[in-house]
Amino acid sequence: MRDDALMEELATALRAADPVPPGLVEMGQAIYTWRLVDAELAELSPVGTAGPLVRADEVAALRDLAFQTESGLVIELGVSGDALLGQLDPPAEGEVRVVTGAGPGPGLPVDEVGGFRISPIPPGRFRLHFRGGGRNVVTTPIYWGGTHDE
Repeated sequence: MRDDALMEELATALRAADPVPPGLVEMGQAIYTWRLVDAELAELSPVGTAGPLVRADEVAALRDLAFQTESGLVIELGVSGDALLGQLDPPAEGEVRVVTGAGPGPGLPVDEVGGFRISPIPPGRFRLHFRGGGRNVVTTPIYWGGTHDE
């Protein structure tokens, strides 16, 4: 069989195939999150000295959120304007991705001193996934439902 005839036969078979059921597409997207199964979990932890709690209508100040892994990596986060600013301690170069229910976003750079910027801040619930410096870390869920004006 010639290549042209084979390609035509394959194209005909593809046109005749049923569309992928929506539920199957969702399951396929959910499987993609299994990339994070081997990631170390960074849990929300207290920052600095105990102070007044942040009310639901207030916004946390820069470096007021921190996540820590059992191996000692600390991920500090803060809000500045429409951006989420972060710092890894100890510093490590790599990339960070925002992971939402729709899956992971594009990789954003984490510089050599462990700093990164995510803009705009993703609305709703998300996690941060870090890779670099021999680490693979995902935060517990973060919920952003507010705005912040500097």
